[in-house]
Amino acid sequence: MESKDNQDFNILYVDDEENNLTSFRAALRRYYNIFTAQNGAEGMEIIKNNDIHVIVTDQRMPGMTGVQFLQRIPDEPDNVRMILTGFSDIEAIIEAINTGKVYRYITKPWDKDELKITIDNALEAVRLRRDNKHLISVLKESNDNLEQKVKQRTIEIEKKSILLEAEKEKSEKLLLNILPEEIAEELKRFGKSYARKHEQVSVMFTDIKSFTSISETMMPDVLITQLDEIFRGFDYIIEKHGMEKIKTIGDCYMCAAGLPTERDDNAVITVNAALDILEFMSGYNTTKKIQGLQEFEVRIGIHTGPVIAGVVGITKFAYDIWGNTVNVASQMEHHSLPGKINISYQTFSLIEQLFDCECRGKIATKSKEEIEMYFLKGKK
Repeated sequence: MESKDNQDFNILYVDDEENNLTSFRAALRRYYNIFTAQNGAEGMEIIKNNDIHVIVTDQRMPGMTGVQFLQRIPDEPDNVRMILTGFSDIEAIIEAINTGKVYRYITKPWDKDELKITIDNALEAVRLRRDNKHLISVLKESNDNLEQKVKQRTIEIEKKSILLEAEKEKSEKLLLNILPEEIAEELKRFGKSYARKHEQVSVMFTDIKSFTSISETMMPDVLITQLDEIFRGFDYIIEKHGMEKIKTIGDCYMCAAGLPTERDDNAVITVNAALDILEFMSGYNTTKKIQGLQEFEVRIGIHTGPVIAGVVGITKFAYDIWGNTVNVASQMEHHSLPGKINISYQTFSLIEQLFDCECRGKIATKSKEEIEMYFLKGKK
């Protein structure tokens, strides 16, 4: 969404540290209407007097924690609630996600650009919820009128039954396209899905080299068509190897193996998928070169470790994963090279008997941590 569209949206940030409130306000006031409060009581007063669309709160505050504050907020009007936290508070956050009080959590320290993207996504969710409520109200009124007519016409009852069954089947198929089958079934049976911790998951990030500068030179429809062709190819490969596509962010494609059903060979199938992606891109670029179209180079990063996985959102479901493993996998991609697969030592230790790898030594990451990295060369 463009920033000019977001000026009509109200964002509340609650934090007992004045410096944090000042930083938040300075970073985002040009995009949204910003309200701030130093405790939960002030926040409740602001919510009472204003239509707040997104609420962001710190977890650790005296008197009332962030989770306790979010749990006391009335359900109407619809809003999205997010919480800032460190990994030491993770159990409280999982509980909050499972009770439906938290849309998602953001780890500290927050990055301005990532936070803005998260808030923009949250605003889209608020807009969808409110639109859906209005639509449901309209549909309910129409349905009441329809039921009266159906009572008089048995034939129309049968037709409506057939149509509803078809829509139900369509909705179930759509749900399976968005969520893993196991999670979709849980959602259908219980109306919610619980967040889970998976001890060993291999996470892969794939990114297109210089995508931003390339996109500035291409017609939008041509760019989107080519990006769609690439991601469709990735989707096929990921499904073939039994992995889960998590999401795409711009030109970044994120997927994982070992969830929601655990697999001991999660690292092996992930590197096999990565090799297939490189092979696919080689053939894709050969075709585009012949056609005189833009070629794209990708770089891939993989890391293996524990993650938390669950469904976020109410009207627009999304299966997502969180944890340091995701952050490290992202750093693996960031420190990779075009046409290369960069893996961490944790992934290397699980696949070294089957694949040739080149040790790159320890490399400093964005977090100043040095991580031992390897380039995957191929199968032995």
